[in-house]
Amino acid sequence: MKTLRLEPLALPFGALVLVLLFGAVQYANNLGFFFAFWLMALAIGGLVGLRTRLDRVQVRLVQIDSGFADTPLHVQLELQGAQGLWLEMAIPQADGAWRTTTRQIAHASQSLTLPQRPRGVHLAGTLRVSARDHLGLLSVSRNFPLSGKHWVYPAAHGERPLPEMARPNETQGQDDFHGLRSYQAGDSPARIHWKSLAKSSPEHPVLRIKQFGSDQSAEPLPRMLDEAQLLDLPLEARLSQLAAWILHCEHQQEAYALRLHHRAPTPAGVGEAQRQLCLRLLAEAA
Repeated sequence: MKTLRLEPLALPFGALVLVLLFGAVQYANNLGFFFAFWLMALAIGGLVGLRTRLDRVQVRLVQIDSGFADTPLHVQLELQGAQGLWLEMAIPQADGAWRTTTRQIAHASQSLTLPQRPRGVHLAGTLRVSARDHLGLLSVSRNFPLSGKHWVYPAAHGERPLPEMARPNETQGQDDFHGLRSYQAGDSPARIHWKSLAKSSPEHPVLRIKQFGSDQSAEPLPRMLDEAQLLDLPLEARLSQLAAWILHCEHQQEAYALRLHHRAPTPAGVGEAQRQLCLRLLAEAA
């Protein structure tokens, strides 16, 4: 849908045309008629040409950023048929107002800063493209719906320390036999495996030590980033703290899982896919 709007110069221009027509009628001045109709033709021709050029403009959404609520996000567009035009482009903000940026289109690829939006999942919205005729009398606007959505994550901040890593052998008993290892200075004689010593060569006796479950230095489990540990905080503060924990784990390359209130925990992992999955869950949390 296109919208026609008068620019401030349109009123004095119209008054000039009326004065020329009035003077031409009063004094039967052909030159006055010529200039009046010539100016009118310029205005009408500029409007028709402007509408025609704007009809040729095609907009395609290439990419839309997802990111944190306190960082600027951008949308990447491709404009076909707009080269050489001075265009005003705008995307509505959360309060419905339009923040406009004016630029001459020199190439098809264009980037716009998205309006600040609260945490959540947002549709790309509508792009308004406006252009003025060469005389600056009229402007025509056209709205282009953009198909796409983006996630605004909670701002990552918080003072709580990371949850401790659990170790899988914490509940294992002393009777869980795991095998044998070579004797080391300081090992208890009670742990020596006498049968293996008896079977070894007298010239080269081999001492073996019995290992049990409690002796294993097992790898720690992935960190569980659990919202239940933060229930004393308001919702947005909890989500911000969880986002900060996620970024810390990613920076340290530590595997982690996220458990939100009333939701099953995510699989453990680390990397861009895990980061995106967990941050999107935070953005969608209610």
